[in-house]
Amino acid sequence: MRSLVVALIIHLTLNPLIFLKGWYLFKRRRVLQRCWTVIFISELLLYVVGFLFRHHLPHEIIHPISIMGTSWMLFLLYLGGLVLIGDLVYLLLGRNIARPRELLNQPQKIKVGLFLASIVVVVLALSYGSYRFHHPVVKQLSMEIGKRSGRMDSVKIAVVGDLHLGYLIDRNDARRMVELIMAQQPDLILFVGDILDSRIEPVEQQRMDEELRRLDAPLGIYSCTGNHEYRYEGERKIGWLNDAGITMLRDSAVLVDSSFYVVGREDLVIPDRQSLVGLLDRQEVDRSLPLIVLNHTPNNLDEEVDAGADIALYGHTHQGQAFPGNLATRMAFEVAYGYLKKGNTHIYVTSGLGLAGPQFRIGTVSEVVVLHVKFRAE
Repeated sequence: MRSLVVALIIHLTLNPLIFLKGWYLFKRRRVLQRCWTVIFISELLLYVVGFLFRHHLPHEIIHPISIMGTSWMLFLLYLGGLVLIGDLVYLLLGRNIARPRELLNQPQKIKVGLFLASIVVVVLALSYGSYRFHHPVVKQLSMEIGKRSGRMDSVKIAVVGDLHLGYLIDRNDARRMVELIMAQQPDLILFVGDILDSRIEPVEQQRMDEELRRLDAPLGIYSCTGNHEYRYEGERKIGWLNDAGITMLRDSAVLVDSSFYVVGREDLVIPDRQSLVGLLDRQEVDRSLPLIVLNHTPNNLDEEVDAGADIALYGHTHQGQAFPGNLATRMAFEVAYGYLKKGNTHIYVTSGLGLAGPQFRIGTVSEVVVLHVKFRAE
């Protein structure tokens, strides 16, 4: 939902600037100018109408409009950035950085050529990003835990983050994701939150629970909560996930097959969520057994390390989703994506399988992570 609002803001602000830039450049090419005008006006009208009536129109109409609008948002952002960079480079090469009016003297052919080239670059980048999103990778990772786990010597775990099922990630996407997870034949499936995006209505209308119920693992399916679970009717959404066959661990622990613990933490949006140490004490967790902690946001890795977690799994970051977001998340988090061994704790932050907003992976990946965990022999 938030991504749709952001897209609307971009439509109403950056859209006119890019339109006027192209309209002015194409003034001597009437056919291009007319096509440019039709594209911008049609897209804007379609998206605004779709946004205003999104609760009343069927999914078959709202879904493509939402995809179009959020894609156009990224198109505008990238094209605007490239145009700005091109203008700066032109001024620098001509040593006119202090005289931006020199841009008006730029030869018309160069202006049009650079603008069209920028459009081609953006379209190619978005095409690549769409392919990356729709063709997720399966990452294999081996870990050894220095604890005994009863009769179990190893376990194969599918780790999945940030599906964001809703207006943009629809039932067809959910079906594709479920099939990819099940193709790994895991012993255990662990989600790290944000299974749902914002509103529950599109999920219920499309009966996406039927897809999630196809998930099956001998040792169970568990998840912690994410911040998106608590946007709009959080309790209803969490209840829906439980009914769909995913056990939501909310500051609670479960002993799996008398062998190891899976602990799910409440998301940071819950102001009174328990400390991990307090949670383990309250749940009377036997810390001599292996301990896997699910925590949506990787904002304080030391808490899991200090509490003695053997494996700590996170999501939330999307690896930045699309460039330059990947650079921003690297600065914001100790680990924005990937693996780190810290003390005796194996840490993994997944980029997630779905996305919030534009469905493009540029400089990032969509993934399912398969952990091959070995425990200490008896």
